[in-house]
Amino acid sequence: MKLHRFCIHVAVAGLVFLSSPASAAAFNYLYIEASEGNSSGGHAAIRFDDAIYHYQRLDSGLIRLFRQETSEFHFLYRYLQNRPIHESRVAVSGETFDLLEDQFKWQFLTQERQFKLLDDIRKDRAFIRHLLHRLTADNIWFDADASTMLQLKGVGFFYPEPGRQPQLIDSKLARQQSLSIRNLRQKIEQRHGPDFLQRRREQIESQIKALAPVHWPALDRKKFPASVYSFADGYLDSLTALYAIKVLVEEPSLQSDAFFLANQKAFNVSEAERRVLLDLRQQLETSLAKSLDSNRPDWGYAALVNTARYIAVDASLHSGYWVFIDDFAEHSERLRPDQYLDHRGQIRILLGEVRAILDRNLQLAAKRQYLTEAEYSLIERKANRYFELLKTEKSRDIRYNGEKALPDKSIGLSEGLLPDLAQKQLTQALSALDDSENKLLQELTQDYRYDLITHNCVTELFRTINQALSKAYRSNDKLESLEAFTIKESEKRLGGYVAVPYNFIPFVSYQSVLSRYHVTQSRDLASYRSLELAKLKAHQNNVIVSLRESNTVSSRLYTYNPDDALFVFFTDDNWLLRPVFGLFNTATGIGQSVYGFFSWPLDSGKNLKSGATGILMSLPELVFFNMRKGSYKYLSFQQLSKAELSGD
Repeated sequence: MKLHRFCIHVAVAGLVFLSSPASAAAFNYLYIEASEGNSSGGHAAIRFDDAIYHYQRLDSGLIRLFRQETSEFHFLYRYLQNRPIHESRVAVSGETFDLLEDQFKWQFLTQERQFKLLDDIRKDRAFIRHLLHRLTADNIWFDADASTMLQLKGVGFFYPEPGRQPQLIDSKLARQQSLSIRNLRQKIEQRHGPDFLQRRREQIESQIKALAPVHWPALDRKKFPASVYSFADGYLDSLTALYAIKVLVEEPSLQSDAFFLANQKAFNVSEAERRVLLDLRQQLETSLAKSLDSNRPDWGYAALVNTARYIAVDASLHSGYWVFIDDFAEHSERLRPDQYLDHRGQIRILLGEVRAILDRNLQLAAKRQYLTEAEYSLIERKANRYFELLKTEKSRDIRYNGEKALPDKSIGLSEGLLPDLAQKQLTQALSALDDSENKLLQELTQDYRYDLITHNCVTELFRTINQALSKAYRSNDKLESLEAFTIKESEKRLGGYVAVPYNFIPFVSYQSVLSRYHVTQSRDLASYRSLELAKLKAHQNNVIVSLRESNTVSSRLYTYNPDDALFVFFTDDNWLLRPVFGLFNTATGIGQSVYGFFSWPLDSGKNLKSGATGILMSLPELVFFNMRKGSYKYLSFQQLSKAELSGD
């Protein structure tokens, strides 16, 4: 019997021992050092597995929670912005980990929905004013924002912006593209019937006439915000669907800026790739036929994109070269040659990496004899980036980023069918809409107002943590206050409590986490320049490298980026000489400001603003505090050391 009990005790102890690691978990608290740019005074974030949450100030004066993958976050801050990150691992139970992670997820998704509601309300207002302007021809209803807010996605592949001339292509090529659409329409009619497109058009026109403004519910802080299909979205989706049918009926060619031919020998369509494209064309036919009969409200946009891609695939088969539609967003960042010429070496690295990825994906597709629409979308994006970067070889303007998995190619509203609404209905709806917007904005301001001291990227992280910890609190429990309960829960679950009012500075908050939470591991993750500097010192004379890399004039690791304010000396890795170097940097900022004062009419105050920023960034160096570190705009994601991110 004793032996039996002993065995039971051993088994239970073994189960406890084995289950402990499974129930244990940890999250990471991150402190990002100060630098020029956003969150210049330092930044803070929290990581759960591969997801990083952090608060950022918006131009509207509100603060909002963002979520990014760990590698994306590190690439932005440690590499592009060249800022060291300090990370501490806080051990918690599995239950506490889930409690905290769920709260951040809920907060993120709630804010996503709330801010979308605000955007949709504003879009509805712009649309109603547009309708009133169309109905009355009275300029009092004209809304300058309407042209940018009310966009028909995908229509720009085939039709120009209202008031602009079509961007025509070669007549032979246009005929071939029109023939592609005709073949596509015939296949659709074989599947759905010869009068399908006409019936679908009549159905959509009836839906447009019956559209009416929606009721916007009040925001309930205790509930997840309801989804609202806005009046404007209903109209834009329906009108886009009409355009999708119009394309199939009228057979227009693509606009000249909507596609490009990869006319390089390396992009010849091989026999294996030809078989892949034939299969892909069949997939696109099937997808398009399904989307045209879909109940999804936004099917018109998907149909336009699929039609454009179908034409590109068909053109690839006929021309013998890969043809792709343009997938850059309308407001992609554009660069002039003078902005990137000094960085051509790095751009060549980008070109080589994109080309390698593109070649690898094409070879894989040919080997498998199959390509999904998602895989084709990736090839399309890489091809767009490659051929855009290739323009740098001829010193042309380029779009540096903005490739999209689903390209929009939008145009503004044109003359067309309108909802059957009277002026009185529209003015009443506009009045109600203004009231809803004011109430929503008031509540968002109350909940998410940014303040440098009381509501910043640090304080909101700890408030969100405290909200999670206080979930079990019962207001009818008179034995303790909510604050006392939260403190007790924090001490029990995290090892200690970090008071929000006294930890609004990122660096201070990080020290508080180290001293109060149950931190099991801390590590300092070097910035891109520091990593590269260490590599140089490992193979070259330390003194020579330090002297050469101490300034922007002789440095081989840093080439001046126009996004940075002008400076001479790096002070992040030289504490002793920081005030001396800071004097030179301050003088440089003053010099750029003086120059900017005289060049104001020519550069719209760009140099004056940059000089003022340089002075502000340099003054802290006089008292041994470093902010400016320089940035690296043209690094590639492949240069991010993933090995440094995997260790916990």
